[in-house]
Amino acid sequence: MSLLLTALKNKKGLRRYIGPKRAVILLVLVGSILWVWEHYKIGMLSPEIIMHYLDDYPLEAVFLFIGLYIISVIAALPSLPLNLAAGFFWGGFLGGIYSTLGMALGGWVSFLTARFLIGTPLADRLDNKWAQIVQSEFELRGWKFVAFARINPVVPTGPLNYLLGLTSLSNRTFILTTFIFLLPPAILVSYIGDVLQTFTLEQADVKIIINRILLISAALTVIVVMKYLSNLYKKDQIHHENNSLSDDTE
Repeated sequence: MSLLLTALKNKKGLRRYIGPKRAVILLVLVGSILWVWEHYKIGMLSPEIIMHYLDDYPLEAVFLFIGLYIISVIAALPSLPLNLAAGFFWGGFLGGIYSTLGMALGGWVSFLTARFLIGTPLADRLDNKWAQIVQSEFELRGWKFVAFARINPVVPTGPLNYLLGLTSLSNRTFILTTFIFLLPPAILVSYIGDVLQTFTLEQADVKIIINRILLISAALTVIVVMKYLSNLYKKDQIHHENNSLSDDTE
């Protein structure tokens, strides 16, 4: 065991976390994602596919939609058209639930994939003081970080799933927090698709509404992040002062 730990410490970069077999799997995954993106560009993954099944195969259409959403999330494709399409096909509330299921399941696959291929390097203690503070905060309030990111439309869902897989976040916390806090924005976007009867972002009304939502989301994100960093700085100052007092008393 000690020899294994020594060998791991001597390795640098990704070699510390990923071996040759996992590297091959990673390359296959990247290749698959690139293949999906190529098919997405030529319209092979368009929500219009669902329309051919809605009338004659309504149940199959739901499963096909969720499957498309899972693939889109894993490949980090733009998911707003699918979310709008869910409202167009099934209404705001039911469409929001179907969208959330697709996002949560796709996110979970991405989360588990990152954890299997690389492990949890972001859970390792780092030498940097600020990194240690952030790690400690995440360990105490990890679900709150995820909840804020999920309910916030401006945060990209696809890449975040892989990033969270590299942390110490538990499977249960990930899936529950993801589903619960993705549901409100998913229902909101589905209602837009339902009311405007469209699933394309090219429509002027959709563009205006989505841009306003993203602008408000971005502004709130900046405010919350600045407040959070300010609180971290205050905690660091208090910790530094306490250490200084301890040194003086000694």
